[in-house]
Amino acid sequence: MKTRQAISVFCLAAAQVSGVLAVPEVTVVPLGSKTCVSWPSWISQRGADVTGSFAFQVDQADDAGVNGLLTSSVEFNWTDISGTHITVDLRKSTSFAKPYYRCIDGSVHYLSRDTIISVAKDRRNAFLTFSAGYKLEPYAHEVAGVRQDGVFLGALNQTTWGFHYVYSSKCGQIDYYEVKLQGLPDDPDTEPRAGYDPQFLGFMKAVSS
Repeated sequence: MKTRQAISVFCLAAAQVSGVLAVPEVTVVPLGSKTCVSWPSWISQRGADVTGSFAFQVDQADDAGVNGLLTSSVEFNWTDISGTHITVDLRKSTSFAKPYYRCIDGSVHYLSRDTIISVAKDRRNAFLTFSAGYKLEPYAHEVAGVRQDGVFLGALNQTTWGFHYVYSSKCGQIDYYEVKLQGLPDDPDTEPRAGYDPQFLGFMKAVSS
């Protein structure tokens, strides 16, 4: 499936991006999500379907300055809903602790707790979330028939993510990037909420920790 998922309202800030966009047009190849074998650090073990730990990393973004950054998480409180979603941590140094994940029986879990990571069904706010949503799936990318390195994050054959800079409103919390999956359909049981349009696009991939 060819993808460079279209966004009807999409603006790149000149301070963030210059020249040609970095996100390539790719062919998305589902790797299968019923087991953990396609995720990094898979452990070949009789009677178990698990991986070792891995991280989520920004890759091939329009703003090259965020490539290689790992993720963290923030809690949110909206008028009638609260929860936790995964964000891009601006601190590149490995001195700062980053959350890690692992696959267990085909689902990606937050490593330090029994929490499944999913993709929110609100197409305007399709965060990686600790709440129920679409199953987070592994994908490969091909460009002109050539398989690219890495296992890419996505759902429903969509693998392009939108990034938006968020200034921290809490004491002690640093600024971060929201990251939301693009191109999802409307979910009949989920009312879309207002959400910021992305400032640039990129991919997210799973990397062994």
